[in-house]
Amino acid sequence: MSISQSAAATHLNASLEILKGNINNGKTPAIGNINGWSELLETGDDPAYDTIANDLRELEGVINTGDAAQISSLLLTLAEHINSVVDGATPNFIDQLHQLAQALSDAARQLQPVQG
Repeated sequence: MSISQSAAATHLNASLEILKGNINNGKTPAIGNINGWSELLETGDDPAYDTIANDLRELEGVINTGDAAQISSLLLTLAEHINSVVDGATPNFIDQLHQLAQALSDAARQLQPVQG
């Protein structure tokens, strides 16, 4: 079964809104968004969706620990995995997927400790 395009659009927009805000204050909406994405990805038939869903479940567990370094690492992994599916994506989602991957990378950098 393929993923519903309208559901994907809704989740993409919600994810981008969460990531554009202050991610340090976004635990509750992030968990809801992660759960929604996991459920949606499980309806897809692409093995890459399973990989991303597994990353999301791992991220959910780590968010609950508050370990910023681990969260940052998982956000970067998610960004990489999302970038890997862009080529096969529906054309009208390519730009949003790139934005999502970039927002995940940016969020990961925000969580990394300042080196000095």
